[in-house]
Amino acid sequence: MNLIKILENQPKWCIILLSALFITLIGWLDYQIPPEILIAIFYLIPIGIATWFADNCSGVVVSLISAVTNFLVNQRPNFHYLHPLVPYWNTIVVLVFFLFTNYLLSQQKNTLKNLEKLARTDNLTGLHNRSFFWELVNIEIHKSLRHKEHLTIAYFDVDNFKYINDQFGHTVGDRLLCLVAENAKNNLRKIDIIARIGGDEFAILLPRTGYEASEIVLQRLQRTLSSAMQEQNWPVTFSIGAITFIKPPTSVTEMLERADNLMYGAKKKGKNLLHHELSTNEA
Repeated sequence: MNLIKILENQPKWCIILLSALFITLIGWLDYQIPPEILIAIFYLIPIGIATWFADNCSGVVVSLISAVTNFLVNQRPNFHYLHPLVPYWNTIVVLVFFLFTNYLLSQQKNTLKNLEKLARTDNLTGLHNRSFFWELVNIEIHKSLRHKEHLTIAYFDVDNFKYINDQFGHTVGDRLLCLVAENAKNNLRKIDIIARIGGDEFAILLPRTGYEASEIVLQRLQRTLSSAMQEQNWPVTFSIGAITFIKPPTSVTEMLERADNLMYGAKKKGKNLLHHELSTNEA
């Protein structure tokens, strides 16, 4: 597993170079072994590396180079085939085998990527889902503690969302949630993380962001979302609960619960409010 992670983090040129080295090694072994003994299957090693850790095109190129190498090393002056075209036919068969393997690997890779994306993404809005957000918060907590940086987390939901569903139907409700997700994402930085927690609730993580800076971001977000809803004539507002940690707790559960409680506190005070606190310690 460690080797796989190392290869996944390598640049494309490095993967191609590694594949070329394997082809050279296998080609040398192929030359040392009598032509009657086929070791063409070992060329699948560099082909697999190029396809899986670089891309499909790299896999095709490596497949072609491997087939040509296999052809060249088997051109022995003291070895005669039944027909002069036999080595060319064998090369075509080997190349088709290599390309088919490359195709299967690339399809498997795409399938795994899609499954991974589905496991981390909310189907409706395209944002991160609750479980993946939980993982990301845990990562950012450790970064914050290691680098002694502030960390802000916010929860918000749509006030009167049930009214939209009851009056206009769930299709309109889904459109509303998608519009909220789009506007919220467009108003955040690339390092910021937003997720749909469930229903009409969303969560935002602002790494390396202190109280004043996050206050500006969240106020702007609330205005942007409210303006987008007014353009659609949807009578909804947004309640936001946020907490900025100078030193975040190590518990993801505690962080999320405190932000969630602040959000519900904002709703109880009349909705359409931003309730933002500064936490100076872990407790």
